[in-house]
Parts: sequence; C-alpha cells; structure tokens
Amino acid sequence: MNALYELINLPKDKRAEMGVEYTPSEIAAQPRLWIENFETLKRQKKEILNFLAKNVFSKPNPRVTLTGAGSSAHVGLSVQNLLKFMWQLDVDTRPTTDIVTHWDSIFLKNADNTLVSFARSGNSPESMTAIEIAETFCPKISHIVVTCNKDGATAKFGRERRNAFLILLSEETNDSGLAMTASFTTMLMTAQYLAYIKNLNEYERIIKSVSEATQRLFDNYSSLIKDIAETEFERAVFLGSGCLHGCAVESALKLQEMTDGKIICKADTFLGVRHGPEAVINDKTLVVYLLSSNPFVRKYELDSMKEIKDKELGMTKLAICNKLDGEASENVDQSLEFDREGKLKIPDSCRPIMDVTVGQMLGLFKSLAIGLKPDNPSVKGVINRVVKGVKIYHYRKPRKNLG
Repeated sequence: MNALYELINLPKDKRAEMGVEYTPSEIAAQPRLWIENFETLKRQKKEILNFLAKNVFSKPNPRVTLTGAGSSAHVGLSVQNLLKFMWQLDVDTRPTTDIVTHWDSIFLKNADNTLVSFARSGNSPESMTAIEIAETFCPKISHIVVTCNKDGATAKFGRERRNAFLILLSEETNDSGLAMTASFTTMLMTAQYLAYIKNLNEYERIIKSVSEATQRLFDNYSSLIKDIAETEFERAVFLGSGCLHGCAVESALKLQEMTDGKIICKADTFLGVRHGPEAVINDKTLVVYLLSSNPFVRKYELDSMKEIKDKELGMTKLAICNKLDGEASENVDQSLEFDREGKLKIPDSCRPIMDVTVGQMLGLFKSLAIGLKPDNPSVKGVINRVVKGVKIYHYRKPRKNLG
C-alpha cells in the first residue's frame, strides 16, 4: 500500500488524532472528481456556450478578467495562457485582493468586460466586493461564477443575476481541510473546460488522460514523496514555465501553509529564477522542477537545471515530467514520470491540475513530519479556511489618482 492510502486507511480515531481526517482523502479523490464534474459540465455545454456566445464571443471589444483570492487566484494564473490561446481574446488574471483597491487601473471602462470569479466558499470578504465593484464601475459587465459552495455569497449572486452564469461544482469539491486541494484543481479543470468548450472531444481525451496519469502518481510515487518530505529541507523552490508557473505558485503556497510557514517556499519560472531569486537556493532547499514536455521549452529549462547543479545549489532536486531523458536525469536527484510510454499526450497547459498534487502531498507529509496536523496546521490560527477580519472600504466614485 502506498503512503497516501496508508493514511486514508488508518482507523478513524487515529486519523482524528493525527489531523488527517480530510486532507489525504481530498487529495486522493481528485482524479475521480475531475471526471465526475466534467460529465456534469458536458451536460451544461449548450447553456454555457450560449452565455459565452452572447456575452463574450460576439462582443466587439471583449475583455476577460479571471479573479479569486489566494489559491482561487492561482486558478487564473494556471489557465490564463490556455484561455487566451484557445479563445484568441484578451484574458487577464487579477486577484480580488487587487481589484478591491485598484479596480480603476484593472477594469477597462469601455470594454465588454467579463469577470470570471473562482471561489471555494464564495464567502471571503473580497469575493463579493470585487463583483460589486465590477457591477458599479463597468457599464458593460457579465459574470461567470465558479464555486464549490452552493450556499456561498457568490453562488447566490450567480443564481440571481441575469448577467451572470453560475457553475456550481459537486459538494465533495468543497474541501473540509484548511488547504484547498480538490476545490482548486476542480475549479481549474472547469476553466480548462471553458477554454476547450468548442472542442470538447479533445478535452475529454485530455482530462481522462490527466486523471489516469495522476492516479499513477499516487500509486507509484506517494511513498517517494513522503520520503522526500521527511528529509531535513527548510526551504523549497518550485519552477515552472507557462501555465505550469501558476502551478508552481500554488504548489509553493500548499507546502508553506500546510507547514505553518516553517518551510519557506518560493515559485518562479526557469528563466526568471536566474535573475536574482536563485540566491534563496541553499543547501537546505528542495528544488522542484515542473519540467515541460515541449522539447523547445525544455532546452531553456535544462540550461537552468545545469546552472543550479554546476553551482552546487539545492539539497534535493526533484523533477515532475512526462519522461526523463538522459540530459535531464543528470541534473536531478529524483523524478516522477507520468507518461513514460508516451501514450497519454497531455499538453503542458492542462498539467497544472496534476502537477500540483505533488505540492499537495509534499505539504501533507511534511506537515506530519514536523509534528503538525495537516487538516488544520496553523497552530496559532494565523490562517483560516475562510479569511476573517478583512474590513472593506467602499468608494462612491472612481478615484482620480491611479496607483
């Protein structure tokens, strides 16, 4: 039995004692939840496509803004490039935490704006405020609300407004653990579905391949991930290119929040890390490479990997990849290969929902290794499942001075 399922199969009282009643099961459920929710989305294709045709595709000056807070904002980072490429439209990612203070330099007043809001609970203070600001200051605005909570404020808005479309995910995606796992990846799968909505046969093939490959990662590598988590690294750096950079950002957050900040994490691109951030990589650093399957992109990534090795940086270097070739293998200590036979053909742009599960498992096992409870690792309550204590200040008119 692999390490992830060993936790899931512990007696209930033992899981409660260790603080793993929810998180391991929520991680393990993801490949199944993606397929189940995809099937639901398939049945809604006509309604969704009609809304997009009316509010986005047919508009003379369409502009799409992806938003959310924390992990929900990272959904946008992980899908922005794919949506822009597939829709051939202006797609931008801006957190709700930016919109509530600087909406006047984010929204284009004369554009045909569509705000796509991602939220697990839909009850974070900034979530509805961002929507309200868009309604107030954008003469032409429509909304797509993607959420896991049928009772949340954003779900209520999506149900009640004529200029909004609600995509409500299955109740099981509304994680009980503190860290967003299934909620993040299933919302991201939904965003990928939207990108491929005019070519769903292709996306159906992709999501089934991603589900299969992720299950392989759980079955074949969760024990290795546990072993790596139990080493004495004190920092972690995640590197990814394109959509995988958004995945790197979310992976860094997962490991950092599930270890209560005891493991300091950073995310960057392979090219970007060489412009200063490489300085954080010391001999107590885990370096995780989200290695591209594109041979052209991989050339740049290999150069960064060689440089890190030649400078003798890092404690352990781990690659997540379709298949590790000889050149890449010389620059890593461990690898997780999800398509060694080359049969699945998963594009990098659709990998974030899979690759981030490695960050989730690193967070889970490292949390346990340092004596924390993964379901609620914040000992002093610094972070909560739904953010508390944010005071919202309302402006009656747009500010004159942009910041």
